[in-house]
Amino acid sequence: MIAALGLTLLGPARAGESPTERPITWAVYDAAPFMMTEGQDRDTGIFDRIRRLLSARLTGYGHSTLTVPFPRIVTSLKHGEDWCFVGGVKTPDREAFAVFSRPVAMFYPLRIAVNASQRARFEALAPLSLRTLLEQHRDLRTSVLRNRAIAPTVDALLRQHAPVQTHSEFSEAFRMLLNDRLDYLVEFSSITAYNARQLGQPDAFVGLPFAESPEPVFSRVMCAATPWGREVVARIDAVLTEQRPSPAYREIVEAWAAEEDLPRIRAVYDAFLASD
Repeated sequence: MIAALGLTLLGPARAGESPTERPITWAVYDAAPFMMTEGQDRDTGIFDRIRRLLSARLTGYGHSTLTVPFPRIVTSLKHGEDWCFVGGVKTPDREAFAVFSRPVAMFYPLRIAVNASQRARFEALAPLSLRTLLEQHRDLRTSVLRNRAIAPTVDALLRQHAPVQTHSEFSEAFRMLLNDRLDYLVEFSSITAYNARQLGQPDAFVGLPFAESPEPVFSRVMCAATPWGREVVARIDAVLTEQRPSPAYREIVEAWAAEEDLPRIRAVYDAFLASD
């Protein structure tokens, strides 16, 4: 908390201070395999690698990393603090307080994640639909990460039929799913697979396609919607224009993906590069 307070007290630019003299606080939280804040895989997630790439090329700025829950990141951006976050999904609500870079990676594919022992129960509901689960099977328990944006259609359904439970850490939700305190999660397959391995049970969960599953959701860097934030994002976009077509960058985007998901990811990479 002391570290967080010290960083937030950087505040607005002092008279005569160039914006590039104000350091970037890169906010992170544990969301493996995109961000990894502890354990043997620490700092090797997709967004971790992108953050390091950007930090190395954004000369003129100091860089620090701060681990905080995602709701705290949203609050700080709303307050106009000099923070950036790799992995934000652009939404109309967020554009009121944040500015977004070009896409840096993608979330794909999205699945209904269930305990493997409950697979037949959910397959019996085919064709599987999140709307049907939320409207007609309220006895089936789920949870959502607070302040998360997944995809417009999915987000709208979760707002309309808000689950009783919320969580602030991915690992918390998967422990609940494993221990029969939840029946399902709406989650990306790479996140599900990684958390199963971390729990020591790589076959614990299965991911089932569902009707509202979106096309790839592009993740971006989001910074506070201030003159400072806009300048940082402009610099980030210049780096991304140069780096994203490279084989090394493609390797970052594909890191931690399941083998069966790679053809899907590669098929949409050109659309990823063309997207603003």
